[in-house]
Amino acid sequence: MTINQPAPPPPAPEQQQEQAAPKKPSLLKRIGGVVVGLIVAAGVAYAFNYFGSDAAQTKAGDCASITGTSSKPEFTTVGCQTPEANYIIGKVLESTTERCGDNYDEYTETSSRGPDSKLCLVPKLVSGECHDVSGSGMGYPVVDCSATGALKVTTVNTEAECTEGEALAYTEPKTIYCLAPPTDA
Repeated sequence: MTINQPAPPPPAPEQQQEQAAPKKPSLLKRIGGVVVGLIVAAGVAYAFNYFGSDAAQTKAGDCASITGTSSKPEFTTVGCQTPEANYIIGKVLESTTERCGDNYDEYTETSSRGPDSKLCLVPKLVSGECHDVSGSGMGYPVVDCSATGALKVTTVNTEAECTEGEALAYTEPKTIYCLAPPTDA
């Protein structure tokens, strides 16, 4: 005896779609996804280096503390009223190949994955104090007036020429330091 069972009904259209193998994205779409991923990764690396660098974010008029040596300086943006501030940013250059001009100290920071920065620096000198302007260290530190080579800042101004001593002048920001050998040494 044989029993004939009816054939199962054909699957509903929704079930047919579920059973079809998923299509792989085309080669062009996969390459596009990789390119977009690389662009995003490069942007993240650039932003990390930019926001992680005080020099890249600084602007003219900001103050900085630069310590270390001339071959390995350490740059930190600080408030201009803090005792650590030993430089004022005079200019921010567009390229590391540009020159700052006379009297400016230069700070250059290069990065393999972010922006390069070149800053023109004006020393932050204090009127009435003696400074070591020999250039042997970073900045022009305040020293005892009896120290060898010390020069006293007699005047800090923006307009007048020096009536005594030598002028150390900057155009940006317009600053004139009048320096003379200390008389009370």
